[in-house]
Amino acid sequence: MEEKKKRWIVFALWLLFILMVAGISYISFQNGEETKEIGKGTIAQLTKMKNHQGAVTQEQLDKVTYFIRQWGRAIAFLMIGIVGTVTIHVTFTKCSWAIRSGIAIFILAVIAYLTEKLKIYIPTRHYSFEEMMISMAAVGVGFVSVSVIIFLGRLLKGTARPKAASHYSRQQ
Repeated sequence: MEEKKKRWIVFALWLLFILMVAGISYISFQNGEETKEIGKGTIAQLTKMKNHQGAVTQEQLDKVTYFIRQWGRAIAFLMIGIVGTVTIHVTFTKCSWAIRSGIAIFILAVIAYLTEKLKIYIPTRHYSFEEMMISMAAVGVGFVSVSVIIFLGRLLKGTARPKAASHYSRQQ
């Protein structure tokens, strides 16, 4: 029964990870003009809510657009980094921690790189090294966060086990 539960957890994690990557890919690979039009109305409303005067300048719209796009990118790739790292570590439990970490960082770096680099083939989109580095940094932070938690968990588990074993041997 335990093995069946683990398989479902692994399946759910892979599904979530793939859906997240598909979502960010869909957004990244849309035509640039379509993306601007979709976000323009929403961003204008947000800016008007912040600016109670009602009149919004183009400069204000540009600032809010830049802020939302960059933070949205960072948060999306941070989540991909977290979920991707957990997924790899849960899937490949028989491999060492270093191998699982290597696989995870490789997959995450490729995703961050390709979602930006492939924009050169999309009309009205452009490749931005800075935006790719934001994506890389965000998946890196997600990866490091999960890896540190896993490492600390194993470290605590490893230090707790000898105490329990030594306590057990004294009773006999």
